[in-house]
Amino acid sequence: MLMNCWYVAADAADVTSDPKGVHMLGQDLVVFRDSSGTAHCLSDVCVHRGGSLCRGKVVDDSVQCPYHGWRFNGDGDCVEIPSLGPDATIPKRARVDSYPVAEKYGWLWVFLGDAPEAERPPLPDYFPEYEAMEQGSDEWKFVRGTFTFEANWVRAIENGVDHTHAFYVHTDFGNPGKPTVDDYDLDINESKIESITYAKPVSKRGVWAEKIDEDRPDVKTMVRIYKPAPSIRIEMHLKPPMWQMIVSGYTPIDEHRTKVWWCHGRNFFTDDKYDADSHKRVLLVFQEDAKVIDFIQPAMVPPTLSDELALENDKHGIEFRKWVKEQELAGRALDIHAQGDVDEMVKVIPSPARGKDPKNWVLDTIPVKQPKIRQEAAE
Repeated sequence: MLMNCWYVAADAADVTSDPKGVHMLGQDLVVFRDSSGTAHCLSDVCVHRGGSLCRGKVVDDSVQCPYHGWRFNGDGDCVEIPSLGPDATIPKRARVDSYPVAEKYGWLWVFLGDAPEAERPPLPDYFPEYEAMEQGSDEWKFVRGTFTFEANWVRAIENGVDHTHAFYVHTDFGNPGKPTVDDYDLDINESKIESITYAKPVSKRGVWAEKIDEDRPDVKTMVRIYKPAPSIRIEMHLKPPMWQMIVSGYTPIDEHRTKVWWCHGRNFFTDDKYDADSHKRVLLVFQEDAKVIDFIQPAMVPPTLSDELALENDKHGIEFRKWVKEQELAGRALDIHAQGDVDEMVKVIPSPARGKDPKNWVLDTIPVKQPKIRQEAAE
C-alpha cells in the first residue's frame, strides 16, 4: 500500500459534525466537520491512553476523546486536557497526525502521507459531466455506491482495466464467442494510463434493449487509470450519442481488502425511475468480478513480471503494476508487517506536520518497504 497518494475516505455528504471512523491502508482514522463546514481527518488513536476519537464528539471545532476528554483540533493539536485545568501548559507531544483533505465529485479525499503541499499530486480532473450536473445540467443522470473486494487493491485495479476478462466474466457486455482483442495503444504520462479499444456489440437486456440494439457500430471503450489518486474512469459508447461512464476510487482497506467508491453516469433513460436499474447493473458487474478476483492466487501481486505470464493485451494493467513497483523503489510503500506487534504498539502513516517538527510525537511511523525485487520488475 502506497503513502503520499490521495484516497477516497467517505461520501462527502456523510461527513458531519459527528465524528466518523474510517479504516484505510490498515489505519484507523476519524473524519469530521467543524462549525464552518470544513472537513478534517486525524489519526483515530488518542496519544494519552489510546482512546478511539471517532467514538467521541466534536466540541468547539475539536474532536473530544470519549475516554478522558482530551480535545484535538483539525490540525491534530491538543487544545484541552481537562484534568490539568484551564490554565495548564499543554505538552508539545500532545498531538495526533492530521492529513490533508479535499472534496471532489461528492467524495471526501484524504492525502495519506508526509509530502508538503508543493509536492503533492493534484486531485483527478476527469469527471466534467459530474461537475456540470453540480452546476445544474440535466444532461447526465448519476447513481453512486460502494463495493468491497476481498482482494488486494493492485489486483482490483488491474482487473478494472483488463481488456480480456469481460468476455467471460460479465453478463451485460461479455461475448465469449468473440473474445479477440485487437491491438491497442496506451497514452501514458505522470498521472494517467489510458487506452481506447473497440468491441463487437452484444444484445442488451431489460429496458436498455429498448434503445440499444445490436444494429450499431463497434462499442468504443475508453479506460483511464489516474495513478496518484488510485481510480479509474471507464467510458462505453454504446450507440452514439448514447453512452455511459463509471468513475471509481479504489481505497485499500488493508492488504487484502479494497473498497471501491463508484459513480455511474448515463445520458439516456435519465428519469429517476431508471436509477434502480442502473444501480443494479453496476453492482452486478462488481459481483461478477468479485467471484474471480477474491480468489486470485497469490493474493498479492508477485514480485516480478516473469512470475506470471503476461500478454501484449495485458499491457494496461502491467503498466500500472510497473508504476506501483516504481513507487516501492522510491520508498513510498508501507511495510505493515515490520511495524511490530499491533496489540502492543500503534504506528501511524506520517503526516505533513512531521516534516516541520519530526521530534515531538508520541507514536512512531510505519516503516516503508525495502524492495525485494529483481531489476526486471522495474524495467
